[in-house]
Amino acid sequence: MTNIFAPKTTRTQKVLGYFFMLLLALMMIAVFSNTLVNDEIYEPLSLFAAVLSVVLLVAMFWGLKQKNSWLRVNLDNQPRSPVKVILSVTIGIPILLHFSLAKGLPVLLHILLADKAIMIATIDDKRFGYYSRTCDGGLYLGGYSFWGNDYICGIKKEDWDSYQSGDKLALYGDKSILGFTYQKYTLLTDELLQQMIAQSAALKAEAITGKKPMSLEQARKFISQGQ
Repeated sequence: MTNIFAPKTTRTQKVLGYFFMLLLALMMIAVFSNTLVNDEIYEPLSLFAAVLSVVLLVAMFWGLKQKNSWLRVNLDNQPRSPVKVILSVTIGIPILLHFSLAKGLPVLLHILLADKAIMIATIDDKRFGYYSRTCDGGLYLGGYSFWGNDYICGIKKEDWDSYQSGDKLALYGDKSILGFTYQKYTLLTDELLQQMIAQSAALKAEAITGKKPMSLEQARKFISQGQ
């Protein structure tokens, strides 16, 4: 790989080098973040990443055909097999672009925009076995369909064993139009649901009237009267 800080490095090489480092940083954010990106955001960005991958790979192969191009020169000077290098890049570019653009970028923006919130999620299934090298206590959630962006981790063993597909969880964390960052959870019971509705009613009453908010008991009575 060319050293982008070398004196003879061209502007094109520097731009590509900085672009690669940016993508690598975004991929690290995607890998280590527990944020779930909304499917409506994830899908178009993943398609864009796929198209960009094709464009970059076509440009790379075209450059390799040019005898005096810097891509060809660098490939010829590689100590490793040119075939292995090309194969690694062909596989690596789509993976790097997918995770950095489809998840890393929206996660970064989500961090800047998110507010505290509670999200109701339905358990779709359990991940294979409780213990994993990357995710202990994993649960797949309904509403998220993309690999690597459809589960949460860190569920306690006793809870994980008792939860079933279709159970609902109240997830506490940070929410934005881009996604949700899960921090803690609890099983959604009827009592908890009524409490959350009461809290929501109390907050709405305060926002509308500007007066002292209702207590939870007053909110519950208000809800029961309207049913």
